Amino acid sequence: MAIDLVKYLSAGEGTPKLWIDFNAYTKKLLLAEGENPWTNPAAYMSFYGQAHGLVNADVVVMDIWDLFHHWMLEDEEAIPSMAGKKRITVAAKAMLEAYAPRELLAEVLTAISNNYGDSVPIVLVIPSPRSLLIKANKAANIVDVEPEEAHIDTASMYVADYLRYFSEVNLSGVLLREDPKSMPESAEELSWYQPLYNVAKHYRWSVGIHLPFSDTGFNVPDDVDFSIVPSTCSVADSSCGKDISKALWESKSSNCLAGNGFNYLTIPEEITPELVLDTLSNLRA
Repeated sequence: MAIDLVKYLSAGEGTPKLWIDFNAYTKKLLLAEGENPWTNPAAYMSFYGQAHGLVNADVVVMDIWDLFHHWMLEDEEAIPSMAGKKRITVAAKAMLEAYAPRELLAEVLTAISNNYGDSVPIVLVIPSPRSLLIKANKAANIVDVEPEEAHIDTASMYVADYLRYFSEVNLSGVLLREDPKSMPESAEELSWYQPLYNVAKHYRWSVGIHLPFSDTGFNVPDDVDFSIVPSTCSVADSSCGKDISKALWESKSSNCLAGNGFNYLTIPEEITPELVLDTLSNLRA
């Protein structure tokens, strides 16, 4: 049975869990430039096992956009299958329905579940439906789009259908990642993802939102189980997850650590391994 993600992340008062985005950092460290770790399940498991071990993260994370990114680069039929249509929901729909990346992710998730079992939660990280529409259209048609409520609601249904495909995997949750350049303006706009919330609730997955606020923010709706916001954000105290990345790497300060909930940090790819090890050691001390 999957670990309850919110309870896991909230446990251990005084020693908050550390959720680490190490994808870019470990790809640069472990792979040749431009090398694709997603060539097959065995290749990805080899890469991920080494990467996760380097930072000893408290959460196992599968970055779905990273998979799609490499699929679009290496499958000559990927972009043509997404491009050329006027409706801005078409590119994202074609991407999510593509057989090869979906099957590959399913096999990887099964292997990940077998490897990690119930020791740590397994979480899918995917662009929010709003962000996915923008990214897919940019990749397929090289255009910037501004999705409206109807478009986002449709995309949410597509993402919900996509997630159903992984219902048999030992998942603990889904994290929706918003883009700083296309942030929702209110909690009401987050309710446009309702089809996705319904699916997650049905399978007992926790749903989180990563909101990279700059100055001010808003509290998330009840259908969202947890949020991750910058530690300096005005709603940081009411958020379960605090993104300490900027304060940690720019200010070299660990005073930004959460007193409860959990800490979230991204490791920049240019940071030296020695500094990463020292920093993580100090955070866990």
